[in-house]
Amino acid sequence: MNALQHRKYLWVFIFHLAVLIPLTACAKNPAPASNVRPPNYINQEFGFSLQRPESWTAGPSPAPNARVKLATPANTQRAECVVIVKRYPNAISAKQSDIDQVFLEAPSAAELKEILSQSAHEVEILAASSGNLDTRPAHLARVRYTVGAPPETTYVTGRVVMTATPGLTWTMSCGGQGNTAAEADKSFQYWQREINSIVSSFKFK
Repeated sequence: MNALQHRKYLWVFIFHLAVLIPLTACAKNPAPASNVRPPNYINQEFGFSLQRPESWTAGPSPAPNARVKLATPANTQRAECVVIVKRYPNAISAKQSDIDQVFLEAPSAAELKEILSQSAHEVEILAASSGNLDTRPAHLARVRYTVGAPPETTYVTGRVVMTATPGLTWTMSCGGQGNTAAEADKSFQYWQREINSIVSSFKFK
């Protein structure tokens, strides 16, 4: 497998698991952002932790391979973060150094759009870059898209962070939601500080 094939294989490997933000029914009246130091969320099974805003809830998600869903409280603008971890037993022997090389190079917007369009509609890539998820190199994206079919279409504006470790792929999908693109943008802007804090607080055990 040459470098290009290896890169494309890993992209498919990662993005097929990138379940986009599940839908919730919430009212749209904003609430003040909390300044209280958020408590830890710790996942012992997969060995990761993060900080959630005090007003947000942590619970299960119906999305496949979702390990935790953080959601804004009722009667606020809608936003969620979902951590998805998928097992790939056949890749358990992969070298972390080889995996990291793939994520050190920024993805193209076209690559992101091609893959995300398999599970969302009207995908728009606002930015694509490389960065980190805790200590691991990662691919980062700012996105807009829709999920669901009319009249149940939900618009989402948010960010996706992806990386991998031997035998596991990791995706954080966070964003604001709305009944229109403008509402989703507004929700994301309102909760952006909290979303950025959640992503930055992610730690591998």
